[in-house]
Amino acid sequence: MKKLIGRFLVVAALAIPALTQVKPVQAASYKKAAFTLPKGYTKANLKKAYLYTSMSASQKKAWLKKKKNAAWLKSWKKINVKGMKANTFDQTRKAERAADNKTIVKLTKGHLTTSQAKTLATYSLRLINQARSKMGLKKWKYSSGTQKLALEISKEYVANNKTIATGHYVTGIVRATKKVGLKLPGNYNYVEDMAGFRDSSAITMTAMKKDIYYGLKTMIFGYRYANQSKVNQLSQYTEWEHAGDLMNTQGGQYDGDWDYYGFNVSYTNGTYSMHYIGVPSHLKWAYSGKYWGSFKS
Repeated sequence: MKKLIGRFLVVAALAIPALTQVKPVQAASYKKAAFTLPKGYTKANLKKAYLYTSMSASQKKAWLKKKKNAAWLKSWKKINVKGMKANTFDQTRKAERAADNKTIVKLTKGHLTTSQAKTLATYSLRLINQARSKMGLKKWKYSSGTQKLALEISKEYVANNKTIATGHYVTGIVRATKKVGLKLPGNYNYVEDMAGFRDSSAITMTAMKKDIYYGLKTMIFGYRYANQSKVNQLSQYTEWEHAGDLMNTQGGQYDGDWDYYGFNVSYTNGTYSMHYIGVPSHLKWAYSGKYWGSFKS
């Protein structure tokens, strides 16, 4: 059932350290963040990687005994190395605009203000859709309902002292989905992908955008290390369940679907947890709409 409606309960991306604060730079150093995929990052390969990730350790071991499978995995990891290297906005000193270097991210009770939350939601959505377009997928859509869900989820993390380090807070996620009217089955995480980092409670919009960017990179390319120092080590590329979520490519009945999207962060004990929230659009009509409930997208 979880697979059919587009989410598995997945392990959150490892917490990452704060990126170096970007210093004010000259106008010539401003550049809009962009996201691309390397040649070979296809729906067929991602679906195969997603299914590989979902295997147990013993299943993976048996599967990799076949030389063609081991060769494919090595080749796939090399494709993802290229992806990590090709997307560089987080690794440069360039900002999207001058104001971002001067704007401090405001936190209200551990989560973003309404206006900044929307700014960062539309920013991260732009990057997600750039990646999706490279695979010929329909664009995700920003929605006020999913943005509200992202806020409710961030509140749950703060109220219960949960962070990226403790993994997906499923109990809180379930409460939040019910609060906004969704009627998803069981006690599972169907809606959240997550990454995070440690930093002070006062960071610039530029720094936050770079952390969001890095979080998306690690999820889409399956990279598990805290920074890019081990980007060439194939052993650091281990899971593509997040990527399967973001690309609606999981080998399920509703592959190729698109999500309603929202974003927020929760800040607890020096850790920022970034909540990338997607509600699959097919829930409006699939299963006679019973899982959609009274949710207003």
